[in-house]
Amino acid sequence: MYNQKPTFVAFQNDQLWGVPITGYDSIDDILNDWQSFESKVLINISDKAIINDDNAEPIDGTKFEQPVTHPRQLPAIGFNYIDHMEEMATARPKRPNVFNKFVSSLAGPANSIHLSGDTVDWESELIVVIGNGGRNISREDAEDAIAGYMVGQDISDRTLQSIDGPSTQFDLGKSFRNYSPIGPYISTIADTDDIVSKNIITKVNGETMQKATISQMLFDIQTLVSYISGVIELYPGDLIFTGTPSGTGVGRDPQIFLKSGDVFTSEIDGLGKIETKAN
Repeated sequence: MYNQKPTFVAFQNDQLWGVPITGYDSIDDILNDWQSFESKVLINISDKAIINDDNAEPIDGTKFEQPVTHPRQLPAIGFNYIDHMEEMATARPKRPNVFNKFVSSLAGPANSIHLSGDTVDWESELIVVIGNGGRNISREDAEDAIAGYMVGQDISDRTLQSIDGPSTQFDLGKSFRNYSPIGPYISTIADTDDIVSKNIITKVNGETMQKATISQMLFDIQTLVSYISGVIELYPGDLIFTGTPSGTGVGRDPQIFLKSGDVFTSEIDGLGKIETKAN
C-alpha cells in the first residue's frame, strides 16, 4: 500500500518504482478476489512491465503503509526453530505449536510501540499471506493457497506471557497495540525464489541479535498451512506468523529487553525491512 492505494512495486538501479493497481481499493480487496486477480491481472505483471508502464513513478521506500489491514485470523507458531527451543529450554514439539495473535495488534512497517512493561522482547518472523485458503489443505496443495510473503515482528511481553506459569497468557502477551507489525509489502509466491534460503535478521540499535535461514524451521511452510487448515478454515488475507529463530532477549544470559528509545528492525532477504521504535 502506498499513498492509500494498492500498488505494484519493482526495483531498478536501487530505485523503487510503483504503479497503482486499478479496480481495487486495498490489498484486502485483492486478497478476497485472489483467484481472479492472479489469473487475470498478476499473470501479466513483471518488473519490466511495471518500470515501463506510463504511470510508473519513483516510490519512497520509507512511506509504505500497512499492506493487510483486516485479516480474519493471525495464527502463529511457537518454537519452530531448534536453536530458539534450546535457548528457551523447551522440548522439541511433535507437531506445530499454534497460538493466536489478535488482529487489533497489527501495525505497519514504520511502527512505534508503548512498552507494556520491562520485559518486552523482539522476534522477527516470516509471514505467510493466505490467498485462496480453505480447509484440509494437503501439504502438496499448500502453495496454491498462498498469495505471498512478508516480514513480521512478534513483539512479546514476557511477563504477561507467563504471568500464571509458563505460556499461560501466550495470546495476550503478544497482542498489545502495535505488537504485530507487518510489511513493507507482499512479495508474491510466484516472484519469490527459493524462500527457504532467505535470511531473517534482527537488529536492535544496529546490533545484530538474530540471524537464521528459513530452512532452519522445524516445520516448513507447507506443513504449517496443511496442519492449521486441518483444524480451522483459512480465509483470504489471513496471516501466519511462522516462528522466530534464536537470539531473543529472554534467551540471553543475562536477559535483555527493549527499553524506551530502542529501534528494532527486521529484514528478510528480498522481502524488505520493517522497523519498530520503542517508547
